[in-house]
Amino acid sequence: MKEKFFLFALLIFFATVWSNRVLLVFAVKGFVDGPPALYEKSDEPQHVKWFDDYFTVEYIDDKTIAIGEPRYWQANYNYLILGDERAILFDSGPGLKDIKPVIVSLTDLPITVVASHLHYDHVGNHDRFASVAMLDTPSMRARATGSRFKMSSMQHLGFLENIKNPVLNVSEWWQPDTHIDLGGRRLKILNAPGHTPDSLMLWDERRNLLFAGDYIYDGLLYAMLPGSDLDDYEHTAVRLLSIINDTTRLLTAHRESTPGAPILAHDDLLDLYQALQKINRGELKGEGWFSKTYKINQRLSLASDQY
Repeated sequence: MKEKFFLFALLIFFATVWSNRVLLVFAVKGFVDGPPALYEKSDEPQHVKWFDDYFTVEYIDDKTIAIGEPRYWQANYNYLILGDERAILFDSGPGLKDIKPVIVSLTDLPITVVASHLHYDHVGNHDRFASVAMLDTPSMRARATGSRFKMSSMQHLGFLENIKNPVLNVSEWWQPDTHIDLGGRRLKILNAPGHTPDSLMLWDERRNLLFAGDYIYDGLLYAMLPGSDLDDYEHTAVRLLSIINDTTRLLTAHRESTPGAPILAHDDLLDLYQALQKINRGELKGEGWFSKTYKINQRLSLASDQY
């Protein structure tokens, strides 16, 4: 009897590990690699200003400000987007420190916070703001009860760092392919699946800026998390390449090595698209076991367990 129980428990264990293998890989990678060495203030370029011992402030232009968290192990970057009448905070970080004092030091405009996607390291300070926007898709609406929105554990992934799922009060639902007017500045709202099904980007055509979130950034792209899909990744790349141009700056959410805000270019997106084509056709081989790592270019690689 004991032997049968042990065998059954062993089978359940391996089934659980296999069904959650991408999360296991994610956790093991963090354990093996460990956090990056603590960034010294002198490691940042001169134009980057430290708000305190955690946040940095970097002007991309006169009305676009990168708020960095380079001492957090994922090196998150959030963006304050200013208009004449209102402002958007695009992503709010993991919430380990309150980002609101940084925001109020930079503008007195009314703020709406919106996330590129729902992972814990992008929504951690959302509940500190009165106005919260969400992408209006059926799957997102399904999580809402009236104005109250609670994401699932697999949408949030906060258990990876013992961060609880927040319950947010949504004040605005943004339809994909419409525009948000900040007063003298219009941004197009894009649904950009790939990293997650309901990922959101903002396109500022006049300033030639794409706020790209976790779809693309300097480092290893995670396409092996719940909801990630390489076909969606490729389709989104096709669409983005039809929108942006050769001089567009992609303002992304993480950095791995390059000091300052993680800004990529048109050619990085093109490299990603060409690699996705080859991966989806079985022409590009990855390295690894549970999830494969595919080399994109000198700054980018992608992890996926889809093939």
